[in-house]
Amino acid sequence: MFIELDHPMFSSVELRGKALIVHSMQAGPRVLRENVQDLAVALQGSLLRVVAFTEQDQAWFFSGEDELHSERLDLGAPYGGGGRLICDGLGTCHLFYFVRQSPGLSSLLRHQRFTDSWSKAQTVTANVFGELWGYSVSWHSDQYLHLAYLGHKDRRLLYRVYDLEHGLWSGAVTVSEATCAHPQFLSAGTLHLFWLEELDRTVLKVRSKKEHWSAPLTLSTGGQHAGLVGFALNEGEWSVLWGEGSDFYQTPLDRWEERGTAERGDFEYLWKVQGGITLPMYIAKGKREAKKMVEPPAVPGEPEPAAEEPPRELEPTPEDTARRRREQEEARAQAAFMEQAFRTLQEWERVREEVRRWQQELKAPPPVDLAPLTARLERLERRLMNLQKAQEAEKALGETSRAQLDRELTRLKARLDQLEEEKPRRRSFWWRVLGRA
Repeated sequence: MFIELDHPMFSSVELRGKALIVHSMQAGPRVLRENVQDLAVALQGSLLRVVAFTEQDQAWFFSGEDELHSERLDLGAPYGGGGRLICDGLGTCHLFYFVRQSPGLSSLLRHQRFTDSWSKAQTVTANVFGELWGYSVSWHSDQYLHLAYLGHKDRRLLYRVYDLEHGLWSGAVTVSEATCAHPQFLSAGTLHLFWLEELDRTVLKVRSKKEHWSAPLTLSTGGQHAGLVGFALNEGEWSVLWGEGSDFYQTPLDRWEERGTAERGDFEYLWKVQGGITLPMYIAKGKREAKKMVEPPAVPGEPEPAAEEPPRELEPTPEDTARRRREQEEARAQAAFMEQAFRTLQEWERVREEVRRWQQELKAPPPVDLAPLTARLERLERRLMNLQKAQEAEKALGETSRAQLDRELTRLKARLDQLEEEKPRRRSFWWRVLGRA
């Protein structure tokens, strides 16, 4: 793996076999470390940042302007591939890599930040298609990190954003329900997301984000399978290039209607660090030869790497064609949902901005004097207690009077019954007459 740099001291970084080699303008190639499995490179101003992954759960971080200093970086789990290093515009580096998910063959995508020291690993999402070409991350001037990645099960394209202030990733939004490949961000004034979508033909699509994300636009002709997507920078103007079978096309950014043909033999395809991110680039051979310096001698004991051939596009089988046709129908059926999901994400971003603005503008109200209210409340409570006590006293007095009255009535009734018994019985008329005789 060979990555070219635009740096005053270093021209490139290379992984040759398992040796990490840095090519210096003055001293030539130098081996930084052996037994390296993978590497990730970024530039932060004049600082060269390199992360070298080993086969264990650790990596080595090299950083410097002319002399590279190293430190060990603990990953917390065995490295599963996919290493990328991104530098934002606020002085922070972001490292992304895969960790194998168990059970199954899918991967966890992890994220670590470096300012003065490395943060702990944060899991971005699970069930990710664990290949380097399966995701892309970019920093943009809207102060967010943008992530596009493929799901493990069906390779549909998903999207998330990262809020640096709060250190949080948003939920996932579906970009395409079709089988996708090679998502790639490019931040050049406007943020662009390119990806290959496997329909009846593999097509190149793009979305652009200004205030909001645009609708998906197909750039390729659709006559042949599209592939080998890369970018070119000529006198400050960016363009995207891709191949379709034996044809080769080029179009300037945001001027998609100006698509034209180009000669594939006029360009050299390589990986190059541009603006804090490593991109697949097409460099004009004439321009490259004009700026090419004397080739430094090879590192002793290391074989020269063979030139990497671009992957050859395979013709799809009938089963693949039928499957892609079904996926295309499903993608069209989900278009409305996708647009709604993007609008939801945009509303979420606006709400976060509103909350941040309210937090800055919100002022605490002046304290309220509660003493008069408290005193009045105490007076009312005392009056209520007095009324309750008076009612209880009146109730108790009434109960006493009622009990006394009941006792008097009982006593009078008993007396009346006694007098009734003692009253002399009235004698009959005949008893009185005969009694006189």
